[in-house]
Amino acid sequence: MAKSYYNVIEVLVNICAVDQGKLKIFLKHKQNEPYKGYWLLPGNILSNDQTLEESADNTVVMSTNFPNVFLIEGKNFSNLDRDPLERIIACSFTSITVKSLVHNPEMQWFDIDELPKMAYDHEIIAKANIEELKKQIISNKNNILYKIFPNDFTLSELQQFFENILNRPLDRRNFRKKLIDSKTVIETGDKINTAGRPSKLYMFNKGGKQNE
Repeated sequence: MAKSYYNVIEVLVNICAVDQGKLKIFLKHKQNEPYKGYWLLPGNILSNDQTLEESADNTVVMSTNFPNVFLIEGKNFSNLDRDPLERIIACSFTSITVKSLVHNPEMQWFDIDELPKMAYDHEIIAKANIEELKKQIISNKNNILYKIFPNDFTLSELQQFFENILNRPLDRRNFRKKLIDSKTVIETGDKINTAGRPSKLYMFNKGGKQNE
């Protein structure tokens, strides 16, 4: 008789990146039934010789061909009807990557506010992890903004990103003053031409204000 406490564990990863001021998520197209044609979070079944974190890392590498350097542990999902074929418990993570470096013909980027039809409970899992990611972005927990913006940017680009995260407009003067006065961002010394005039480029200050 099968032991009732044996369960399959899968590791699912929300792979996210910023593109033109918007947060994107990388999803995999399902090629077979059930839910053929729907979209999935990339993931793996946990093997006996791996930790959850190792499985999540492997998922990111297989999906993006880009080694992951940062993982946020998410919630676990254990509803009995998650999968119609067998009992599977999902452990979720979020990973931050650089969209321009990622190429995978089986996967596609989607705006977090325009998710496609997703298989199983993956939309619920994706949205739960996105909300947690937004909270960490707003508080800059563990210097997450430096990981999302590893390269330089204009303050206009950064403001657009925060307005999309918060879903509301921000006062330009107050937004810039807060970032500069707190030394959250520092000038790089370079400029870029935008709208016909040069704009200063900034980068996140690793030693600046952050929340742990």
